[in-house]
Amino acid sequence: MSALTNAIDILRCFSTSRPNLSFADVQVLTGKPKSSTSRLLRSLRDCGLLEQDPHSRRYRPGLLTFELGRLHRAHDDLIATAERELRDVCARTGHTGYIAVLDGYQQVVLRIVPGSNPLRVVNPPGQRTPAIITSNGRAMLARLSDQEIRARVPLDYPKVPANSPQNFTELMARLNEIRRTGISDAADEAIEGVGSQGFALASGESGELIGIAVSYSVQATTELERANVRRELGAMAAKLRRMTGDPQGQTIEQLTGLAS
Repeated sequence: MSALTNAIDILRCFSTSRPNLSFADVQVLTGKPKSSTSRLLRSLRDCGLLEQDPHSRRYRPGLLTFELGRLHRAHDDLIATAERELRDVCARTGHTGYIAVLDGYQQVVLRIVPGSNPLRVVNPPGQRTPAIITSNGRAMLARLSDQEIRARVPLDYPKVPANSPQNFTELMARLNEIRRTGISDAADEAIEGVGSQGFALASGESGELIGIAVSYSVQATTELERANVRRELGAMAAKLRRMTGDPQGQTIEQLTGLAS
């Protein structure tokens, strides 16, 4: 950990006002001994985090830092774009929207867009929920290979609500149905009395996967309202997939079939 901390200290020396640095510059800025500074600079260069000009011998951020930065920007761009579209959907439907990512077999809420209806379903950002019991969580899992899914879901299958897949076999049957139809929904699972419809979106540039869902009260919404959510999400998914170059986007016919 100390070696990693020292390496990060060196990387932090670079900025827009200091795009390239000499060995002496780095040593002065970090205050580290000459021997350890030399060793760390060499290691950072060899792994691609830094480059060294063959003539001036000065260091600058390497290609790997550029690639990581591009992935970070793509991550922010993907979520920001999805959130803008989701706000429009939530404004028109009055229901609450979520954007989440996978972490193992769980999903983590990143963004929430509150609805305008008096009865709102709200899960705060950062909340973790088993992806196997949510509409957008299962939509994300369905985009993974069977091997990736098996690696994520614990062999000791977690205890889940009665409406959720009760074992790995049932989970795979549900995910295969999502793959076939493009439909991912949930009702009385993560929260009793709450339903949702969701889909997954992948970036064509980075391959990053996010899950988007709209939730509502099962009792307080009519079939007509849920059908409207289905249409709104279908149009949103089709638009976002065109915008982001989603490499495995479902057909428009499937997307407009998102059902409650």
